[in-house]
Amino acid sequence: MNLPVKYRPKNFEEITNQRHVVITLQNALKYQKISNAYLFAGPRGVGKTTTARIFAKGLNCEKGITSHPCGECGICREIDDGRSVDVLEIDGASNRGIDQIRELRENVRFTPVRARYKVIIIDEVHMLTTEAFNALLKTLEEPPPRVVFILATTEPRKVPDTVKSRTQRFDFRPLSSLDIKKRIKEIAEKEDIRVESEEIFDIIAEAADGSLRDGIALLEQAYIFSGDVITVTHLKELVGLIGKEVYLKFFEYFKKGDKKAVVELLDELVMQGYSLEDFLRGFTEALDRLLRVKLGIEENGYESIAGRFTVYEIMLMLKIAKDMEESLKYSKNPRVFFDFHLLRLTSLMSEIDLNQVLARGNIYITSGANNMNFNNNHYRNNNQEMEDSLKKKIIEKLGLKEVNNGSL
Repeated sequence: MNLPVKYRPKNFEEITNQRHVVITLQNALKYQKISNAYLFAGPRGVGKTTTARIFAKGLNCEKGITSHPCGECGICREIDDGRSVDVLEIDGASNRGIDQIRELRENVRFTPVRARYKVIIIDEVHMLTTEAFNALLKTLEEPPPRVVFILATTEPRKVPDTVKSRTQRFDFRPLSSLDIKKRIKEIAEKEDIRVESEEIFDIIAEAADGSLRDGIALLEQAYIFSGDVITVTHLKELVGLIGKEVYLKFFEYFKKGDKKAVVELLDELVMQGYSLEDFLRGFTEALDRLLRVKLGIEENGYESIAGRFTVYEIMLMLKIAKDMEESLKYSKNPRVFFDFHLLRLTSLMSEIDLNQVLARGNIYITSGANNMNFNNNHYRNNNQEMEDSLKKKIIEKLGLKEVNNGSL
């Protein structure tokens, strides 16, 4: 099937959620204000090399330089098929040495064979060696006529400033889950791919992590894996996605202080074939969802447990999740540290009856090595102010709006 290739955009109008890039490039073609070099920066699978190809068609379409290439002429078809001798796509990861760049410099000295412009697209340009960048820089400083360089990268910070300063930079944005869901749903309908429920598209969109290409590839993979109808069970197994109900159990055990149940639940996940990375990815996502419910931003199925946690506790869990991520990166035995962090969370989150404590006239809050004693009235009056203030700051920071006035 190869759906990512089949549904690769062929014109500017088909590019998803990169309007700021599309309009600027279309105007450059419309008014023939063509730069010698462009830098396309952004995460994988958001349309960088696809946009470069379409721009190359706009420069070389047989109907003239246009912001709406026909896609039907010989030049446009050659570019779409990757057969054009004048539009070269180079993988910077496998052609990263100075010899390859010197060969490229020799190539661009000659005029285009069939097209109007010779277009050089270097993907993952940040992988070039320092010597290769220096050689490329000389060409960018004195560009040959009728040659356009398009440098694509997922890590623009690794591209030397001397190179970046000689390009027009365009930053491609990761796609929202909503954009990805809409597109893969359209493709599923066109391909007559049957799904068990709408949840299938939500799971794929989340797993794609901002990459439309990855989302389309996952749709195809899930269809082949399921055989007939894509089911939620098969899809979760395929992507290593742990269900929301599992994380609700973890939160419940944290509050109960049930250390044995916490470790046994993680054991069960590992026995089912889930990796620690799978668990941590889902755990962080669950905490984000829990925080959004707590802030009144959205309703997403975590309402049943949200009332038992404060914003402070959720933020503390996010901090410990970050510690768990470090354990994955640097520890030779990350499972030991995962158990440690989960038991630590269980100890910190264990629920106490605040009404009983407050009735005694004082509240004692233990956090790490710091013990803080608050008078009953002080706690009642000031804690709510602190909660409200923190809630407001977080919502402002996220640039979001409350959907209700629920308390923290």
